[in-house]
Amino acid sequence: MGEYQNKWGELSPIIEEHINFTMEQYRETGSASKSIVIQIGFFPYAECLRKVLMDKDWNRLNNLIYQENCFRSFRYLTGGDTHYWAFLDMLAALAVGNMKTLDLLVPRKTERVTHIYSTYRPATDLLIGLWRKDNSVLELAVPKAKKFVSGKKPQWDRATVAFLLALYDKNPEEAGVQLELVCKGAMRSDFDKDTDKVLFVPAHGLYQLAACLWDEELFRQLPMPNHKIFSKEYAIWRNTHKVEPELFVKYPDPRFDRILINPELEMSEPN
Repeated sequence: MGEYQNKWGELSPIIEEHINFTMEQYRETGSASKSIVIQIGFFPYAECLRKVLMDKDWNRLNNLIYQENCFRSFRYLTGGDTHYWAFLDMLAALAVGNMKTLDLLVPRKTERVTHIYSTYRPATDLLIGLWRKDNSVLELAVPKAKKFVSGKKPQWDRATVAFLLALYDKNPEEAGVQLELVCKGAMRSDFDKDTDKVLFVPAHGLYQLAACLWDEELFRQLPMPNHKIFSKEYAIWRNTHKVEPELFVKYPDPRFDRILINPELEMSEPN
């Protein structure tokens, strides 16, 4: 307990419980994916978020989001489900610079998915076209996305797709309007009040997507949202520092760390 207390202070009991549980599962199963049990085994992101935000330690915040992103992405990378369900995890990967996981999550081509949250289909198709620089995808995705935006879906859903369309159009003013609406819409949606309504990581992911796709001059014209769930200080830090995300908490067995940050290891050899 002492080693955790010295490093994590008031968070140490939560982190120790998580490490002990995860390592016990890992020893029993020999599999990282089987060690990540929903709710119990996920990294205690919600419990740590407010404290790290309050400290304004942006590197530690980035590492915290990164670790949560590694855990959540594992479900889709090793579970066999369509990656379209992982749209928000793609945005989280963009937010923290987790490019390895992002490249594994973003499909190489569009899929005819069913039983998916309706917003994820046009949003993911646009992201595939933009990220993969695939005009053949965009030719089909853009008209469908425009139709979606003109519909009657909730504000968050329409604004997210509209932001991606503004990226495609290279329109920073419109993108800024839509990013503000993304944050406002998230507050009215059923996102988690202890995490997403404290810091809306997907909005930061969309902002970083613009930083990746646009040249510096155009990106500077993109206004940041004036909203409590978007941290301008974190966004500025993110774009003025060379970011190499690391695990917020490392595990006693370094093999678990390696698999968590290199999920392709478990994808190719699940046992």
